[in-house]
Amino acid sequence: MASLEGIIFEASAYATTFIIFNFSTLRNFHRNIKSLHDEIQKLSRQKKDIKENIDIARMEGKSPTARVIGWLERVETIECQVQKILEAGQIDGCILFSKYKLSRRAEKKCNEVKHLINSCSFSMVTANRKYPIKPVERLPAPLLAGHKAEEMLEQLMKFLNDEQITRVAIWGMGGVGKTTLAMNLNNKLECSSMEEPFDVVIWITVSKDLNLRRIQSEIACRLNLELDAEESTERRAYILRNRLSSSKKVLLILDDLWEKIDLNILGTPQGEGQANCKVVLTTRLLDVCREMMTSVDFKVDVLGEEEAWELFAEYAGDVVELENINPLARAIARECSGLPLAIKTMGKSMCRKKMIQLWKNTLHQLKRSTLHSGDIEKEVYRPLKLSYSSLPKIAQWCFLYCSLYPENFSMKVSELIHCWTADGLIDENQTQEESFNNGIALIETLKDSCMLEEGDGLGTVKIHGVLRDVAIWISLNEKESGFFCKPSSGLQVLPEKLQNSFKRVSFMNNNISRLPSRLPGCFSLSVLFLQGNPLEKIPNGFFREVRTLRALNLSRTHITTLPRSVLQLGELRALLLRDCCYLEMLPQLGVLNKLRVLDLQGTRVRELPREMGTLTNLRELNLSHTQHLENIEAGSISGLSSLEILDMSFSAYKWDVKRNGGEGATFDELLSLERLSVLHIRLDTIDCLPLDSAWLIRLKEFNIRISPSRCDSNCLPAKYDEKRVILRGVNLLEIGLEGLYSNASALELVICGGICGLSDIVGKRSLCGMPNLKSLTISNCDSITSLLDWERSLKSTLPNLEHLTLSHLKSLSTMLDGMVQRGCLGRLKTIEVVGCPRLKKLISFALFRLVQNLEEIKVRDCRRMWQIIAAIDSSEMLPKLKIIELRDMASLRSICQRALAWPVLESIEVSNCPKLQQLPLLPCNASTIKEIRGDLRWWNNLKWKGSRDRLSFQQRFQACADTTILAREADG
Repeated sequence: MASLEGIIFEASAYATTFIIFNFSTLRNFHRNIKSLHDEIQKLSRQKKDIKENIDIARMEGKSPTARVIGWLERVETIECQVQKILEAGQIDGCILFSKYKLSRRAEKKCNEVKHLINSCSFSMVTANRKYPIKPVERLPAPLLAGHKAEEMLEQLMKFLNDEQITRVAIWGMGGVGKTTLAMNLNNKLECSSMEEPFDVVIWITVSKDLNLRRIQSEIACRLNLELDAEESTERRAYILRNRLSSSKKVLLILDDLWEKIDLNILGTPQGEGQANCKVVLTTRLLDVCREMMTSVDFKVDVLGEEEAWELFAEYAGDVVELENINPLARAIARECSGLPLAIKTMGKSMCRKKMIQLWKNTLHQLKRSTLHSGDIEKEVYRPLKLSYSSLPKIAQWCFLYCSLYPENFSMKVSELIHCWTADGLIDENQTQEESFNNGIALIETLKDSCMLEEGDGLGTVKIHGVLRDVAIWISLNEKESGFFCKPSSGLQVLPEKLQNSFKRVSFMNNNISRLPSRLPGCFSLSVLFLQGNPLEKIPNGFFREVRTLRALNLSRTHITTLPRSVLQLGELRALLLRDCCYLEMLPQLGVLNKLRVLDLQGTRVRELPREMGTLTNLRELNLSHTQHLENIEAGSISGLSSLEILDMSFSAYKWDVKRNGGEGATFDELLSLERLSVLHIRLDTIDCLPLDSAWLIRLKEFNIRISPSRCDSNCLPAKYDEKRVILRGVNLLEIGLEGLYSNASALELVICGGICGLSDIVGKRSLCGMPNLKSLTISNCDSITSLLDWERSLKSTLPNLEHLTLSHLKSLSTMLDGMVQRGCLGRLKTIEVVGCPRLKKLISFALFRLVQNLEEIKVRDCRRMWQIIAAIDSSEMLPKLKIIELRDMASLRSICQRALAWPVLESIEVSNCPKLQQLPLLPCNASTIKEIRGDLRWWNNLKWKGSRDRLSFQQRFQACADTTILAREADG
């Protein structure tokens, strides 16, 4: 019994204790929940601090230990568990038992959180300590040469500050200074004052043999990371991407790229992380910039003459200042054509050399392109040959072709393409248009690779002087190419014998006056350039042993006829006789049945050979400026069944419908040429034009001039694909002209009559408003009083006209007569008005509302013009206007009545407009305007609303040269 009572007593005591404890747990429910909330906040803050410390430690070459990584994982787990407890604790109305369990779980989890808080400190966070990462590693960069390079460096810094720009390219020909510019950029970042400096700048030299794993290893080394050599490229990229993504701002400089690098495979963050990792690359190839999708491309050009001299003198030393050496030194510097690599190499090679003989010898060899010394080959030619080697094989041969032309010579693109096609580099089975497009693609490949550059004239290209020397050097070392160019050395006689290995030979511009009787041993010769020599006669047997010749250029020689042996050139594809101004007679060229191109421009030929019509493979015939051509035998033109291009502009031949005696080719023969796609021709009248314009629709390009006299004006070079019609001294309402109007993209009307305004033509419903017309010039048409009038203007009148020129229209008093419908002149970009004495306002309100795309306004010599733009209500003023030029207008008082914000206005020029006393500018325009040009006296007398307005534009003003001189003379 006693024992039973003891048991009951102990059970009661245990129960009491259990109840008291559980009641305490239940009573402390809210306190336990709050304690858990507070402790988890402490843990979260500690986790954040440790993660930040890890990021900083990684920048110092440290990495987290396995212990801390495990700790972070446990924290992530317990945070999720606590979150569920806290969410459950917020629910009201829990039953007591659930509340008790939740309070107990909270108390237990709180103890776990406290344990985690006390179990980790930064001392056990990192291991593997390495040297701290320097944000920028300084490179041994040469000083920048020239002001342009310094300006470009500042521009690069500006773009690196722009968050929207992530990839920047520096491109240009080999040796021009791309790497030097990039190195200076790297070093400038070491002490730059950028708002957000880069955490790390990584320099990688890529070079021609792209090796992604090497580049990955170099990036990892810079970041103090160790990549497993056995791991895949993709796994290594994943590790690098994670590391680079953890940095706030990284710059990767990839020097000397030759092909696209997949930045994803490399390990550079893309997508959302791309903004944190910017890329600057240098390359010789514009295609690389395109493939890398760069935001900004900087092209580094060669140095100007004075900057080149300063660089040369820096490397050659004080010896260049010696009186007898200075002229030679400057000449040698010029021969380097502004290429820094060549300038430095030549400067170092001539350093401290005082013997004048050495300077003379070096200059002589440079001029003859025969300086192939060890230093030049190693330091200049071999690096530049890498650009050549990177080209497709066909492009390499096209590049070597350019060595056949003299130094600094602007080569006609069309002539190059003719030679490439004739020589088989371009498929000759294509149409002439397809061959031309293929050739243009090759030209662009060479330009994008910096192997060619724009020439001095329209449609020309040039090769840099040093690159031409490289091409000659390559030709000498690669004998199979067979290129040989004799420099302009004043040869009087062509050598009797050429090497058998020569295939493509140039003696262009060599002052050759005599040729040998034959060219023995040249069994493989395919191209021969003799243009630009004062040759008067070619021996009859000269071509007898060169029957493989495919391209022959005799342009600008003094020959009067061709030898009989030219008829033995059965493989000839291109015969170029341009500007042979003494050439009067041609042999029977009909036997040259493979001839594709015949250029007789500027010759004195009086008639074409009778067998001309048998040249069934002829694709292009140039008879422009043949001002003595009187006879083309009937059937000669219609027999040219493959002819695609015929140029007879400024030729004396008359294309009548019926010729006297029924002899001679008629215009009908041109209509029979089914493949003709390009036609340039001058006609005396419109009588020979068919009323049906189907023949015009077939043409892809034409330049048709109709003029009663042989005197033509405005000899403008035709643009590719342009359809130009020039009418001079004709009645513009004559039957037969509608076909020309409707198909023309450029129309020029000179001394024409029959209309009072353009609406007389454009208003015809059959012309549908002339939607094809893009350029219109009207000059000396005295009967025109207005350009367009509302009564005869369709809604779609001249909807695509972009350029309008009105010249010497003495009766023109208004541009628009009434409110013309919207849609008219909607794409007009430029308007030029010259010598229209009755015109008082240029752009009326009616015209203003139509020409919102106008970019240029040029007005000159309109003596009654007093306002350019009439008063308007709108606060916006021609949003795309960039250029205003006003000259010689004594009555001009204003451009417009009030000053407005011109969003993109760049240039204003005012000359001899004494009554124009105000410019309609606001201070905000000072940020967009690049220059204001005008008479100095006029500028000083301008009226401004305030002195600040004048000051804001003062630095933009440039006085016209002649007026500045007059002002100085007046002051004197």
